[in-house]
Amino acid sequence: MDAFHPVSAEDDMLQTIDRIAGDFLKQMTIRAAEDGIFQHDLWSALSEVGLTTAMLPESAGGLSLGLRQMCELLERCSYHAMPVPIAEMALAQALVSACDHHWCGPIARALISRFDADRDKIVMTAALQKSESTIARVPWAGRAQILCLVDHQDRLLMLDDSKASWQILHARRNLAGEPRDDVQFDILSGVVAAGSKGLFSQFEQIGALVRTAQMSGAISRTLQLSICYANERKQFNRPIAKFQAVQHMLAVLASHAAAAKAAYQAALDVVESEPWSARTSWSVAIAKARMSEAAGLCADLAHQVHGAMGFTREHSLHRFTRRLYAWRDEFGHEAYWQARVGEWTLELGADAIWDHLVRH
Repeated sequence: MDAFHPVSAEDDMLQTIDRIAGDFLKQMTIRAAEDGIFQHDLWSALSEVGLTTAMLPESAGGLSLGLRQMCELLERCSYHAMPVPIAEMALAQALVSACDHHWCGPIARALISRFDADRDKIVMTAALQKSESTIARVPWAGRAQILCLVDHQDRLLMLDDSKASWQILHARRNLAGEPRDDVQFDILSGVVAAGSKGLFSQFEQIGALVRTAQMSGAISRTLQLSICYANERKQFNRPIAKFQAVQHMLAVLASHAAAAKAAYQAALDVVESEPWSARTSWSVAIAKARMSEAAGLCADLAHQVHGAMGFTREHSLHRFTRRLYAWRDEFGHEAYWQARVGEWTLELGADAIWDHLVRH
């Protein structure tokens, strides 16, 4: 008799995400989302199970999830290509948590208060703040009730739409059809808190890790769709999966997926064991660079396997590959992070690099 393995809370949440995807991601819903209609029913369902506030402390009605646990849930959401800003919610909550670990600062209290008042309708997003009062391509800004910004001086600013703190200058969308709006804001109407040293860098790394998690889920689904299609599609009375050229493409696709997933899992291990150290920066940079590289290669290979079928609206493949093409460049494309790793390597010097690699 097989030993009994209890289902963990995390496994239960993954199964819940699968169930919600099956219930709400129907063809009509998917097409409506592609046309720019926000999916309130899907958002409410995710809110009811606590996913939208998962990183809030339990005292505020959240699940007190860490970044690693949240990334694993985001990976599953992206496996289903959920057209809602779960990742942006998690990013903003992680940003506030990084600024105030005890969730007792002015921004944390204001954030929790707003969630208590309107939990299932809040959509929160985060963006980089420069010296000017406009920001380009802010994710889901048109749907946000709260906007969290971090600047190069490691300050955190929270804006509330109830005070008309910002306006949309241009409503744009990325290749995946996700909103990326140009925003003008009034800094005087927001709540400002001084974050810890390195907050801006932490935000960049958190964003890179969140997008890496999303790409991991989309690549997994892309590989699965490609294998299924190759076994179902017949040519010369044989499944195309029997042809050596197609087998080679699938093998290369699977290899890139596995290598990128290994780098991503290694980064999660480091973030969990020693958050926001030099080792964390190194690991996140490698993970984002490898996953972004794999995203483009895997999407290309998947479309080669599918042929013209993968580009049609009726087939689901493009829902994942368009996200991969879009996400690979957000929070730094592979060349950006590869350059960072190169700079850090040069700073270590030839005598220290080997010890650094084997120790990590």
